[in-house]
Amino acid sequence: MRRLQQADKILGTLAFLVLQPLRLVRKLWKPKPGNTVLMIKFWGIGSIQLLGPAVQSLRQRHPGCPIHILTLVENAEFARRLGLFDKVTTLDVADSSWLRILQRIFKLLVELRRNRFRAVYDFEFFTRFSAVMTFLVRSPESTGFSSPHVWRGWLHSHNFPFNRYWHVARNFRGLAGGENGHVLTWRDLSSAQTNEADERELQSVFSESSLDGGGPLVVLNPNAGSLSLERRWPPDHFAELARRLIREEGAQVALIGSAGEAEWTGQVAAMLGPQHGDQVANLAGKLSLGGLGVLLQRADVVVSNDSGPMHLAAAYGAPTLGLFGPETPVMYAPLGSSARALYRPPACSPCINVHENKVANCFRGKPECLLNLTVEDVLAETRALLARGRLRSTADPMQTLPVAQSAKLSGS
Repeated sequence: MRRLQQADKILGTLAFLVLQPLRLVRKLWKPKPGNTVLMIKFWGIGSIQLLGPAVQSLRQRHPGCPIHILTLVENAEFARRLGLFDKVTTLDVADSSWLRILQRIFKLLVELRRNRFRAVYDFEFFTRFSAVMTFLVRSPESTGFSSPHVWRGWLHSHNFPFNRYWHVARNFRGLAGGENGHVLTWRDLSSAQTNEADERELQSVFSESSLDGGGPLVVLNPNAGSLSLERRWPPDHFAELARRLIREEGAQVALIGSAGEAEWTGQVAAMLGPQHGDQVANLAGKLSLGGLGVLLQRADVVVSNDSGPMHLAAAYGAPTLGLFGPETPVMYAPLGSSARALYRPPACSPCINVHENKVANCFRGKPECLLNLTVEDVLAETRALLARGRLRSTADPMQTLPVAQSAKLSGS
């Protein structure tokens, strides 16, 4: 990920300079509009989850136009399961050869230009690559996020100011032209579809695990995705939380993560030791996206770092506790009928922001913002969610309120 971020900074800036003459020519000669709208969102299934209100806005703004999304290949299944898009087009950048990546990009651009899009909406925050792709797709109208502090080559025909005091889902809706002054809630979101095959998969995984089926099902996500690993609450804290929930609540604990996160998740399982073997299952790398969706739907509570699975769990209506530190829940709080964000920031937090590609700059040299979240804090909030349960129809939609703050988050 760091390699891609560095390439975006260096190669993207060079591409901006090269494209300036063509940008000036484009102002004088615009291509004819087609009948299809393209959304671009490469990174983050959590962010794709939050695109629902934007899609609704685009369908109102471009009635009758098919809506396509361009994303990375690893997000394709999730994007399809959301059921929001008429077509999902993908790009694969998981390769050690830059030449192969460039060949794929060129082939993709040829395919996209054949569609003659009516409009392109770039939902990446401030990456240079997405701005270049938006321009080269060659649509008469394009929109992207703008900031006076980040140069994106002036490649979008329309710019939308990113508001760091709004939830990301609201910023997405605003970029799509749907800002109406109303705060977004969990009712505005869609959840990824699951099916009977996913149910059977989870049942099979559970039958191979040591869980005995008694007690509340607690799902713990100790991971935070490769984009910002600094968002991870310490693994020994997760282990102690699991230990307390097992001992004091009789909980069954499922640890989740991707195959690439299995080693990190395994640390938590190892810290728990064999004495808790009948009540802990390390499912990292063992579940497909559909199987994970069924697990999150069945969970009595989900405790997760600020990451994609947190947003998925909240959208399914699972009682969800999101742990925040380097990033603010003002922008990323989980939106769910029974979801909360725990945030006890020191003066230096947040240090991750979208204007700098989410690269953390820790002022203190250690994640004090996450260390401020004690096991007792998280345990108390987890118990409260367990007692509260699922309140899909009667919940206050503002239950994303961070517990350390006394005022509602007007932008979430």
